[in-house]
Amino acid sequence: MLPKKKIDFLLVMPLVAIMILGLFSLDSALNYNPSKFYIQVVWVALSILVFLFVSYSDIRIYERSTMPIYVANLVLLILVLIIGKTIGGAKRWLDLGFMNFQVSELTKISVILFVAYQFNLKPTLEGGYNLFDILPETVGILLPVFLIYKEPDLGTSILVGSVAATMILSTKINRRWLVGIFVVVIVSAPIVWSYGLRDYQKERIIALVTMVFNEDSSELSLTSQYHTKQAIIAVGSGRMNGKGYKQGTQNMLRFIPEHHTDFIFSVYAEEFGFSGVALLFLLYLLLLVRILNLIGKVKDKFSALILVGACTHIWLQVVVNIGMVVGVLPVVGIPLPWFSYGGSSLIFNGMLLGLVHNISLHRRYM
Repeated sequence: MLPKKKIDFLLVMPLVAIMILGLFSLDSALNYNPSKFYIQVVWVALSILVFLFVSYSDIRIYERSTMPIYVANLVLLILVLIIGKTIGGAKRWLDLGFMNFQVSELTKISVILFVAYQFNLKPTLEGGYNLFDILPETVGILLPVFLIYKEPDLGTSILVGSVAATMILSTKINRRWLVGIFVVVIVSAPIVWSYGLRDYQKERIIALVTMVFNEDSSELSLTSQYHTKQAIIAVGSGRMNGKGYKQGTQNMLRFIPEHHTDFIFSVYAEEFGFSGVALLFLLYLLLLVRILNLIGKVKDKFSALILVGACTHIWLQVVVNIGMVVGVLPVVGIPLPWFSYGGSSLIFNGMLLGLVHNISLHRRYM
């Protein structure tokens, strides 16, 4: 067993660099409202404290607390649907007075812990798990996913479900059952389109398709395309080295809606250009590579599955957020981790990376 380290620099340094770049971009995006920027600085500081607390506490505490956290999360998701605060037609927040708490951010952590805990208790089957073997876990995942979908928040519900599915697939699933599930998903796609998606969600998908193929768009689709078109203009106008800090016209003239939250990447790309974007991609890649490297070094299944969940969670958020900004994915409310404005996202991402750092510092090598 190797001696314990006090800090994993390969994990922490990219994270710190991403947070610093995020604060620079938010300072520019919130130039018209400095008080919001100072609030974000406070949330960054709190997220760092959460990261440190989780990093240096006993990870068995979180393992033993998995089910209480999961149940509490379900209760909070139900409360959101009953007494939650409605913003922009969606009921996704609990008003705590000093902040709007987005419960779905907690769900991202609780589901990762739930899957890791449940599969840690299961013996690995030689032929792989079938659907009946993982039925309790499947139901446990679908419950919070459904509650988030009802807010409505299709993007986050798909994200949470995808992270959980990747964690399950990283164990051992019977191949025939896997093929069967894939066929069911393909066959049920038209039903989901007809009865599972709301009108505005269909509109966003249609708007993306018409924009990609340069087809004539209805006035309604043009409205849905506005966010993405303005973001694409911002990203493209950054060129190689950007327009300079606080010099982005799309940002400063506020042509980009939600430019400090979901579309913060467009602000960064306009002001720092391709070279800045390449640096940001490299930092996220270093973070993900470090987590992937740890997966092969831990001995227990619980830790390995948390690492798989964390890596998938970060990667999907980065891909989906940047994909919607540059017009290759529909617009959904997925923040860019450690970059977008918002306290809930920062706190729970800090907790997730704290778990990863904890595992890195205290892992047992095989």
